[in-house]
Amino acid sequence: MQQRQWASALSLATAVLLASCGGGDDSSTNANTTAALPAATLSGTAATGAPIANGNLLLKCVSGQASLTTGADGSWSTTTANLALPCVIRVRTPGGDYLHSYIENPGTTNVTPITELVVAAASGNPDTEAFFSNFSATSAAAASDRLALAITQVKQRLSSLGVNADALNLLNQKFNPRNGDVYDDRLEEIATQLKLTNSTLATLSSDVAQGVVGPIGPSGPTGATGATGATGASGATGATGPAGPTGATGATGATGPQGAQGVQGATGATGAAGATGATGATGATGATGATGATGPAGTVPGLGNLPGSINDGTPAAECTMGTVWLSAGAFAIGGMRADGRILAINSNTALFSLLGTKFGGDGMNTFALPDLRALEPTGLYYTICVSGYYPSRA
Repeated sequence: MQQRQWASALSLATAVLLASCGGGDDSSTNANTTAALPAATLSGTAATGAPIANGNLLLKCVSGQASLTTGADGSWSTTTANLALPCVIRVRTPGGDYLHSYIENPGTTNVTPITELVVAAASGNPDTEAFFSNFSATSAAAASDRLALAITQVKQRLSSLGVNADALNLLNQKFNPRNGDVYDDRLEEIATQLKLTNSTLATLSSDVAQGVVGPIGPSGPTGATGATGATGASGATGATGPAGPTGATGATGATGPQGAQGVQGATGATGAAGATGATGATGATGATGATGATGPAGTVPGLGNLPGSINDGTPAAECTMGTVWLSAGAFAIGGMRADGRILAINSNTALFSLLGTKFGGDGMNTFALPDLRALEPTGLYYTICVSGYYPSRA
């Protein structure tokens, strides 16, 4: 019956196209007097449980296409003008996926996850987007032939998922996408069951496309264990091979090196201590000399008289990294004053490999120079090489 419906619709569309082009056997007939067939209405609702609002909906028919936008409630409507049924529908969901449906006759046709399953079953292909892209009169005829069986298979697969859709018209039932509507409630149940079973709509599409729609039956009984086969005969023992010739005696090895010297014997016992001599008389205590006058500070000859300071020298390979020396200059090439300052590891990785954190720092981002200021003679400064030759162990 569906084959006849499709053929009738295709013939109807062909007649409309011929009439609009002035075709026919009577070339003298005025085109304005040709009776045009009235356009029928195509409409429906696009939803996933919630309406697909402002969605881009495209109809691709055996002849002609139409593009429109769904309303805030997911509804859509157009006419069959310039279209020849059947048609396949595609709408993009807010999540970026495509849902498809199939129009055989004018009237209501929805676009939902349920209709997506029907298209997969009717086309025999879980890739419904490929069916849409390659839609033709040939693929439409094949889908129409399988449509009734496809609807039955989808209902069976939904039942095995735990969703009873037996009372629904899967493609053409008018509904409102809100709680309490029987069709919309089934859409909500499908989403819930897919989540509970850790499955997807794509998995269901693959099942119905392959006809895998019923529940898995119970396992059959285990067959009886077969009889044990007879033990095979033991093979004959092989003959013992002849003994090989005795090898020649090897030459006497060289004399080994002299053994290590034996352990030294224990030390003999200590002799008895001699008698203690008499204590000598205590000498008279000398008089304490007068305290000398305190000299002026910073007057040691040749060492200057002010603490002063030293500046960091310019980096240069003039010293060995980590070496400390005394300097009287205002700066030292390649060196810094050994004043305990904190340095960043990432800027001084070579120096850090030598000093580590033994003078301070957290060892992750920072480390410290030694602080030798308390040991500096007046007028001199301890300087440490921070930019120079890296010492070699060779």
